[in-house]
Amino acid sequence: MADVIAEIAAFSGRIAKIAGPVRSGKTEALVRRAAALLSAGVAPEAILLATSTAEAARQARHRLAEALAAAGMPDAAALAARANVTCAREVCLAVLDAPEARAVTGRTPRVLAPFEYNFFLEDMKTLGTPARRLRSLLRHFKEQWCAGAPEEEWVVPGEEQETLDLARRLLTRTNAMLEDEVAYLCCRYLQSDAGAEARQRFAHVLADDFQNLSAAQQTCLCLLARDQVIVAGNPDETVAAASDFPAPEGFDTFDTLRRGVTVFNLETAFGNPDITGFCDAVLRAGNEDALAAGERRGEIRDIATVKWNTPDEEFNGLTRYLFALNAENPEAIQAETCIVAPNKQWAHAFSQMLAKRGFSVSSLGFERLAGDPRDMSRAKALAAYTALNLIADPDDLFAWRAWLGFGNYLTLSDGWKFLLEWCDEHDATIFDALDAASAARAAGEAEPYPRAERLAERYDAGRTLIEANRARRGHALLAAVGAEGLRDFAALADRIVGDEDAAALYAAARATQFAPVHEDNPRAVRVSSYEQMCGCSYRAVYAVGCVDGFVPARDAFEVVSTDADRARVRETGRRAFAAAAGKASDALMFSTFSKAPLELAERTKMQVSRVRMESGERVATLRPTCFLGEAGGAAPITLGGQALLADMGID
Repeated sequence: MADVIAEIAAFSGRIAKIAGPVRSGKTEALVRRAAALLSAGVAPEAILLATSTAEAARQARHRLAEALAAAGMPDAAALAARANVTCAREVCLAVLDAPEARAVTGRTPRVLAPFEYNFFLEDMKTLGTPARRLRSLLRHFKEQWCAGAPEEEWVVPGEEQETLDLARRLLTRTNAMLEDEVAYLCCRYLQSDAGAEARQRFAHVLADDFQNLSAAQQTCLCLLARDQVIVAGNPDETVAAASDFPAPEGFDTFDTLRRGVTVFNLETAFGNPDITGFCDAVLRAGNEDALAAGERRGEIRDIATVKWNTPDEEFNGLTRYLFALNAENPEAIQAETCIVAPNKQWAHAFSQMLAKRGFSVSSLGFERLAGDPRDMSRAKALAAYTALNLIADPDDLFAWRAWLGFGNYLTLSDGWKFLLEWCDEHDATIFDALDAASAARAAGEAEPYPRAERLAERYDAGRTLIEANRARRGHALLAAVGAEGLRDFAALADRIVGDEDAAALYAAARATQFAPVHEDNPRAVRVSSYEQMCGCSYRAVYAVGCVDGFVPARDAFEVVSTDADRARVRETGRRAFAAAAGKASDALMFSTFSKAPLELAERTKMQVSRVRMESGERVATLRPTCFLGEAGGAAPITLGGQALLADMGID
């Protein structure tokens, strides 16, 4: 690998593609290329190293600093920090945020948070389209946007056009944007005559995990390159981390659709050979043509599957095992250990148990706020986030839209519809309409439009909130908006100094929703989702909750699904599972359990094999993830949980 990576680092051609199996050095090759450019005197601002996630960018930046230091470059960390090492989404947002792009697109790159999308969806329902049909249409729009297809080529007159027109109207009036629009609008802008000066803004574009990007994101990165573009990836490691609609075919055909592409094939896998062999076997069980290493280098260590009796035994037993390992080597860097969790509940359970055992924990991939905005008892975190948003930016129109709708069974979508119609009739702004409603309410006059009084009540409450808290800072501000003590804000509360104003706190809260990263604490054990493993590397990985239904998702087994749907879900899970396992360089352990209370199994969507009664309680029998068995001879050995603990001298 060293010779090939050295060749890539020195590559002076215009276009290149790097392909290779798990742990073959694809990311390392891009980092080394960036380091070579910086060492040769290329301006850091002229280099873009694009990743799938913000955490992958953070780790790539750290690796770049190490590579520069190894090359003897002074101020390596500062130099690496000046280079553009970021995720593809942030690149597109930066393009759209330029005044010229805003003027041409007529849009503001203020992306809706996932919970805010629910308000948008309720407003879309005022069109009268059945909910299932509406969701199908919106998914179709998102898929086409991510494919980079011009709207005029695919929108059908009638229902589709009316739905798209309303979506655009709602978003434009509130200066907002959907996540899936970002790369599409960026792509269209860069391809236009007006976007000519924005193209080729980077001399060198290096794109990691290219297969994870949507077609629109892939196009944007290529358009931003002036002198050189190098992409790295493996279609069989595709994970929906950068987009809900990744385009692995964009990597597959990268060299066939372009002239003069130099292809580098990395054929040696590095790290524990048992790990890389297992990953290759899992992928080839789903695709016999999947890339596999021709040579494996590294120290062989056992990889294992540990089988517990119940989830509680898994939580308790595995954390006791990790505690014992840490006691044996207290100088070990905990940040090199990562627990991969299948869902938020498992991540939270392990985080809590690790904390009880004295570990610092950094959790990633489970931060997105959830709740029901129609029920204030279930929307405390959502309302706190929105309140913080309004105090930080009282002119944020979509924050006002969300604030007005909390606690109403329709999120006041009917009132919002009437408000927008009033704005159209009077050539007025949204704030004009809200001020008119507030004035009428104060004077006891008739509503200027239906539902105006209810909107005015919430609007007045919001203005009072802003005025009362604009001077508050830190923990006092979090308490004032109702965030203090909420689990969703615990990590933020722990990180702040206490003198942060509303803008700083909101920026930090928003970052957890759109660009979350692990805390920069080498003593904190990592807990991660499968998606957030992309572009990362750890010494030891522990994949927990490895049962069918979690990995792969239950839809891979449901008889109500079509064969094609089941196969799609299964293969999506396979790629995420193998890609995450491949992030372990030395140690890999899979943790599973054989039974769980039926209520828990159903609620968390485990695939139940059968149900039996134990001590008067219904218990679900479960199977280990099917991917373990499909690895054949490369599958890890299986140990009982108690045997694992006994080997460590734990009773």
